[in-house]
Amino acid sequence: MSFTNNQQKRSNQQTDDQVIKSFMSQQADSARTLRTDGQSLWSFDTRIAEHIADGDGQGATIVYDYTYGGGHYVSQTTSNHVRLTKKEVPRPNWMNVDEAKEHGLCPLVESRHDASRNSQ
Repeated sequence: MSFTNNQQKRSNQQTDDQVIKSFMSQQADSARTLRTDGQSLWSFDTRIAEHIADGDGQGATIVYDYTYGGGHYVSQTTSNHVRLTKKEVPRPNWMNVDEAKEHGLCPLVESRHDASRNSQ
């Protein structure tokens, strides 16, 4: 059986779950609409999660609630990415977008060439 070019591309494409696992392991990865540099996780150009150091050599993974229920719906695809990511992160680390912005986190849209949080 031979594959067409589109079938080969699809079979080589990472799944959203694989990208989230890479993010949780702090490894760069990407799928069609979800990507990570290992530090942050983006759905399209919206940062939906990131690893944040606490200053004591520890850190936390924060998920920004860009869902209808969270009050900051962006798209169905982004909501699904957030839902999948929430499965990997403890509930206390799910953050309302307004609360995150009050603490200087979570700009709404980021450029694909955005540097780390320190550049903001």
